Amino acid sequence: MTHIHYRKAVQQDFETIAGIFAANMDLSVFTSVRDADALQHLATIFVAGDFMRSTFIEIAEHDGKICGVILGSTRLTREKAVEFDYKGVVKQAKAALQTTADGQQVLRELKQQQKSFGQMPEHDCDSELLFFCVDNNYRRHQIGTTLVNAFEHYLSNMNSKGYSLHTDNKCSYQYYEKNGYQRIDNRTNSYDPQVEHYTYIKTLV
Repeated sequence: MTHIHYRKAVQQDFETIAGIFAANMDLSVFTSVRDADALQHLATIFVAGDFMRSTFIEIAEHDGKICGVILGSTRLTREKAVEFDYKGVVKQAKAALQTTADGQQVLRELKQQQKSFGQMPEHDCDSELLFFCVDNNYRRHQIGTTLVNAFEHYLSNMNSKGYSLHTDNKCSYQYYEKNGYQRIDNRTNSYDPQVEHYTYIKTLV
């Protein structure tokens, strides 16, 4: 596929990225609720947290449509990738969830999920890949590899030692297994024992 354009994110990209998250990520690993509106609000909360923490956000576009995105952060700078009203966005999403029984269930499970993960494994990485997704219709065109390379180039310029990421066995974790990442932790999902959550690190030299 040709004519893929890469650019830095702007504030107006947030809703589209939250939509990509909801459409391409299996949110059943976070909640037992299946209501589409509730899941969209949950996706908004997750992506808002990543947006707020990100020092690097790169977008892939095809014909003006966002088809891939990577969000990452490093402790080596305080400069945020995008100025973003995290508290306002999350407050609005949680208020919407409070209005329905499904939404209230999502909030209860979200709180329980945060408690169940507890302390994450220790590592020496100073950076983190927060969210990485390529639209299902645009895979196998090197978009993901290009986005990861852009993030790693950014980190190398910051003299980063390496980065961590969290994923699960419903995502394409095999990509990390084949590309120099080391798995340092796995945990069983609280809703489905068939789902495993993984933590990987990658050292940059």
